[in-house]
Amino acid sequence: MKSIARLVAAALLLLAACAKKKDTSDALHVGDMRVRLELDPDPPRAGDNTLRVELMDAQGKVVDGAQLGFVYDMAAMGSMPEMKGGGDARSMGGGNYQISYPLAMLGDWTLTLGIDAPGHPHAELRFKVSPPHRGYTLQSGGAVPAHEGAAQRIEIAPERQQLIGLVFAKVERRPLSLTLRASGRVEVDETQVHDVVLRYDAYVEKLFVGQTGQPVRAGQPLLVLYSPELLSSERDYLVAAKSGSLPGSAQLVRAAEERLKLWGLSSAQIAELRKRGTAEPRVTIRSPADGTVLEKNVVAGSKAMTGNALYRIGNLGRIWVLADLFESDAPYVRPGMPATMTLPYASGVTWKGTVQFVYPTVDEKTRSVRARIAFSNAQLALKPGMFADVKVEVPLGMRLAVPDDALLASGEHRYAFVKRGEGELQAVEVKTGALGDYDEVLDGLVEGEEVATQATFLLSSEALLRSAQPRWSHP
Repeated sequence: MKSIARLVAAALLLLAACAKKKDTSDALHVGDMRVRLELDPDPPRAGDNTLRVELMDAQGKVVDGAQLGFVYDMAAMGSMPEMKGGGDARSMGGGNYQISYPLAMLGDWTLTLGIDAPGHPHAELRFKVSPPHRGYTLQSGGAVPAHEGAAQRIEIAPERQQLIGLVFAKVERRPLSLTLRASGRVEVDETQVHDVVLRYDAYVEKLFVGQTGQPVRAGQPLLVLYSPELLSSERDYLVAAKSGSLPGSAQLVRAAEERLKLWGLSSAQIAELRKRGTAEPRVTIRSPADGTVLEKNVVAGSKAMTGNALYRIGNLGRIWVLADLFESDAPYVRPGMPATMTLPYASGVTWKGTVQFVYPTVDEKTRSVRARIAFSNAQLALKPGMFADVKVEVPLGMRLAVPDDALLASGEHRYAFVKRGEGELQAVEVKTGALGDYDEVLDGLVEGEEVATQATFLLSSEALLRSAQPRWSHP
């Protein structure tokens, strides 16, 4: 029985010893101790914060009874003096300690932790926090265990920065605009098109305008027609007009005159008919507007039937461009936005126009959205059927932005190298919005920070070597 009791006691002692040991693979090496740090909140905030500290010896056993000293400071900047203070440290038992400390503002703060533990030499740990960014950066007093994603910053001496041509720009708010590019096709403005349609049967005796593409003026003679139906209606009108004071003659005159007007005769032509007193079997059809003959569907000697469109006349002084935009551009483009157009063969020449209409449907084959843009064409340099390149400027207002060359693409991600101190940079993932010469920043950067805008590829290579940035192969 005694032997069994000894075995049980030994097992309990072994279990107790194992329970006191902890995994130290992810702890900082500070002197002959292992230290874990936890920021609460992370990132720290302007106001009250907490630093949780766990102490262990080299074998992973908890270290109790330690005295902790704590100092935080921010270096002087310009007219702002240095800010410095201390923290309130308390032992929580089981090798755990808690330090309460305030921060006056966001920015780069250096935290210094002094440790005096029984049986261990004095140790000191200095690290930096940069709210609103998460985590901390070890500066001195300890070594970070090697594990994936631990390193987040790289150090490059100012001399080397100058050698590789490193230039910084501030993250700041600026007026941004999004440039939408599209291909288009010049078309006739449908609101400037007129058809010459015959309202009675007739025969074409003579053409004054016999060519497609010929320019015409409003009121210019187009052709001469002979119509037995029109001749009969004119005679009926003259008979009614000569009926004098017979009962109902006034109504007959008005009915006959209305019929002639419905057939396209003007008031001047009817007055001339009444003055002349004889019906004229031939009538001259005139152009309804200024423009160019786009279509001609009549020849001399042919019979023109009721409803036939003899001519189509369009004014090309203003044209439309039907531009096909990407489906993703649909939320941005609106009627009234300014647009510019260039032609592939006329480099350096631009036309200014306005978006008139955005079609409500998406082309199922090309997944494009069509926009109608109006341009002035006083010199008639733009011909229907031409291909054109169109840009639509979309104002976005004031947005947080960085220069486009400050962002480095890695798969679907974009990174910027942020200046954290003299000779210290941090690779930060940035979520972007609208892209252009300046890219909109949605997340990852804070206004006022400085980012590298040149030599970013060299920085990326350096960061990858030091595991301070995700690998290119990671999507």
